[in-house]
Amino acid sequence: MIVSIHHIKCTTIVILISSVLALLALTSNVLMAQSEVKTKTATLEECINMAIENNLQLAAARKRLEVANADRIKASLLLPTNPKLGSKSGARESSSTGRDTDYTITLSQEFEVFGQRRKRIRVAEKGIERVKFEIADVERNVIAKVKANFYEVLTSLEIVKLKSYVEGIFEKLWSATVERYKAGAISALELNSIKIRYGLTKQQLLIAKKNYQNSLLNLKLLLGKPRNEALNIEDKLSYEKLHVSMEDILTSAYKTRPDLKAMEFEKERASNEISLRKAEIIPNPDLSGFFTRESGTDDIVGGGVSISIPIWDRKQSELKKARTAKDVANINIKNKYLEIQKEVEAAYHSFMAAKEGIAIFTDEIMPQVNENLKLNEISYNEGEINFIEFLTVESDLIEIQAAYLNALLDYNNAIVNLETASGKKLIPQ
Repeated sequence: MIVSIHHIKCTTIVILISSVLALLALTSNVLMAQSEVKTKTATLEECINMAIENNLQLAAARKRLEVANADRIKASLLLPTNPKLGSKSGARESSSTGRDTDYTITLSQEFEVFGQRRKRIRVAEKGIERVKFEIADVERNVIAKVKANFYEVLTSLEIVKLKSYVEGIFEKLWSATVERYKAGAISALELNSIKIRYGLTKQQLLIAKKNYQNSLLNLKLLLGKPRNEALNIEDKLSYEKLHVSMEDILTSAYKTRPDLKAMEFEKERASNEISLRKAEIIPNPDLSGFFTRESGTDDIVGGGVSISIPIWDRKQSELKKARTAKDVANINIKNKYLEIQKEVEAAYHSFMAAKEGIAIFTDEIMPQVNENLKLNEISYNEGEINFIEFLTVESDLIEIQAAYLNALLDYNNAIVNLETASGKKLIPQ
């Protein structure tokens, strides 16, 4: 009996220990999952998706699509108006029966003629297509802003790393200079010169950090994220050679730009509206039926047709508005062609300038910089230069790397502008 009790206690303890271990494991997994969520980084594609989902300008544009769809529902109704139900009654004096009461009930309905419903549906559908391309145009500009800001954050972060390294170099250089000054190896002028450069590197690091924070805040705003929410991005700016001609870009822009497509659909919508207004000049007939009961006589059942005579109102105002809308659409399309041409030319020339600039860095400057970084380290290790000379050369070479990052940013932004102007992707994400 005692052994049995002891066995039960041991089993209970084992179960408790297993439960505690399982709970600790579960808690550890939860904490690890939370840590992964907090430190999760976003790629460019994810940032674009977040912006498209959360951008308020896009949300407002989508609401306009709901309005256009509502117009389509209205245009699709089989009958343009609701039926009208009327009644009237009255009393009359009768020599035979005394006082009699008569009443009449009427029911009427307007019917569309000359294909008005079909024409109205076409007008609504063209309006829907126009709004869809307007939404696509907003998306095009939002994507361009996200890309440019994303690249700016990446560049700012890399420059912060470089400036931090330079600041560390000059901190070491300053310490070494102070020791040399104390030993009487250098003058106060040299000491002050190093101190000035050290102060400048610290100031440049502060500016780099401020630029990074500002660019990150702008990216959060584009993504619809709160300013206090952590956002880490991962990617790397790269130099991908791109060969395009301005004629190809311009042809693509004329073919695919959503803002131009929206104007073309507005012109089609106005043309269909003109056709609709012409059909509405002849009024729609009202078909009606009635039932009349008069005391002392037979009941009367009948019907009728009524139509207004288009003497004063012949849809002059509606026709003028539709024709004016079409004229405006024609003017806007011509103007948009000119705007697109100017945008493409400006984007192309900026791209070519940025391409030449980054080519100089990649072909002529950076190979020498990378080689000099290695040679500088070898020279220092072999004792050919002292520590101060090593740090000074290292700092200058890193400043060139920062200039290369800015040139790389200009090149990638030029590609973004070229893609925005052409209306299509030139380099896969």
